[in-house]
Amino acid sequence: MAILAGLLQLKQGAGKKSLFDTDYPTIVILIVALILYSGSLIGGIYIRQAHSINLGKFMSKISLLFGALALVLELVILVPALGVASLLFWLVWFVGFVAVYSYPYVKTLFTKAVGAFERLKEYLKNMIIACCSTMNSEDPIGLPT
Repeated sequence: MAILAGLLQLKQGAGKKSLFDTDYPTIVILIVALILYSGSLIGGIYIRQAHSINLGKFMSKISLLFGALALVLELVILVPALGVASLLFWLVWFVGFVAVYSYPYVKTLFTKAVGAFERLKEYLKNMIIACCSTMNSEDPIGLPT
């Protein structure tokens, strides 16, 4: 990352314009990615020291994700064609990360929703049976006996 930052300085020195003038959105996203990378790296270290190993591993993976994004964004600025290809690869990696870590929660939510709908179906079925049984006990014509 330090080598690419040095190359960014060389690119800025080669032209008259600042990188903020030419690639403003990319530079802002790069700064945000670097802040998130360093924050999640520090957070992962502190969480592991607090003996929460699973959350610490998760924070380390998030840190790795944002660190890779920072590298990819530097590549987007330096070599746009290679950077865009790397960005597409990073997006596939990100979707895979989200899918792997959200699957247990989505599965639990789905099973609870299916269980709730099964209970609702059983309740409505019992209500319809009770309603029909009271209607059948009355005289259908309504004549007094």
